[in-house]
Amino acid sequence: MLQLKVRSAPIQLTSEPSEKILKEQFSAPSYLQSLRENLAPPFKIPAKEEKPRLLIGRIVTENDVIEMIAAENTDPIKGLDKYLGNFLVQKKILINDSLSERYFLISLLKECLNYSAHRDFSASKLACFITIYLATHNYFKWYYWMPPTTVSNYFKEIMIRHTIEDSPDGQEVFEPEECYDILSHFHIIYLTNLPLIHILTFRVHRLKLLWPFKPK
Repeated sequence: MLQLKVRSAPIQLTSEPSEKILKEQFSAPSYLQSLRENLAPPFKIPAKEEKPRLLIGRIVTENDVIEMIAAENTDPIKGLDKYLGNFLVQKKILINDSLSERYFLISLLKECLNYSAHRDFSASKLACFITIYLATHNYFKWYYWMPPTTVSNYFKEIMIRHTIEDSPDGQEVFEPEECYDILSHFHIIYLTNLPLIHILTFRVHRLKLLWPFKPK
């Protein structure tokens, strides 16, 4: 009978305890903490990031602004809301079933229209103003864990490109005073409400528990 002897290398056990390095999440709101690495969708960072650039006529045009005003004049109660809802879907800013984001964006655009009306913005300036807001919102939706500082810097860089003409990719649309006023408006209307906008945009699933016993 043939006998085979097999020699295996001894298994060495490491006595040193394994240390897990916890990465600090600067962008995660307090209500959206994750217990593991954010590697699964929608937490994975997309491949291409949108960079600040000139946005004149890319989303909203002067004709779009004229149609917005005409829709409000035709039906002062619901005309503008209907037009803006269809406009946002047509421009692929949102999808049809995103009702919470739809209501938010309609309110945001109506606020932008009122802001522009009080400052006598022209149709071209109003179109650029709304385009910058919508582009910033799309940038915010680009990554689930988008930090508020990154959104603020993105909006500021876009405003600089539409205020200072010296840069190669810049064109003067707003005056410096208007740029500062718009930055303040963005901070009050959008940036300070970013946790709520996050919920309206990405939605939050919750479990509701009902206590079957009535208090005495």
